[in-house]
Order: sequence, then structure tokens, then C-alpha cells
Amino acid sequence: MAETGTPSHDPHDEEPRDLASRVTDHIVDAVGALRSRTTEPLLTATRAIVYGTFVAIAGTAFLALVGIGLFRLLDTALPGESWSAFLALGAACIAAGAWLWSRRTPTTD
Repeated sequence: MAETGTPSHDPHDEEPRDLASRVTDHIVDAVGALRSRTTEPLLTATRAIVYGTFVAIAGTAFLALVGIGLFRLLDTALPGESWSAFLALGAACIAAGAWLWSRRTPTTD
């Protein structure tokens, strides 16, 4: 006699659900693996390009403003016309270039 309150256990009903869940899991795993190999590196590269471009533009603007401010500061601080500020900044740029030139590694052919 069948007990009341307990469902009958038919193994044929569970096989299609189990097969469907396994197939679904394999599809989800395959899509996840494909996404991790293709989409995620592209998103990372895109973010690097966008942020790098922003930093380059902001850095260029910052350096230009610092250069202008430094020139105006030297122009008011040094005696004479603007030539003294040009002379001081030119000498500083030449000194920085000479230091960088001395730090280079010579190429051998």
C-alpha cells in the first residue's frame, strides 16, 4: 500500500531533468571560458587605452601650465625684460638635456 504524503519515486522522471541540467552547466561553463579568454582581455585593453589617453592629455596640459607658470614667475622675479626668464629656462632645459644625454646607453652595431 502506498503511503500518503510521499511522492512516488520514478527514476525516468529525473533523467531528463538531470540531463538538461548537465547540458546547461556545460553550456554555461563553455560560454564562461570563452568570455574569460576573449571579452575580458579586450575590456582590460580598452580600459588601459582610455585611461592612458586621459592621463597623457591631462599630463600634457599640466606640464604646459607648469611651464607657463614657471616662466611668469621667473619673468617677475628676475631683473630685466623677458629675456632673462628665457635665458634661465633655456639654461635649465640645456642642463636637463645634457644630463639625459649623459645617461643614455650607447648602441653597438
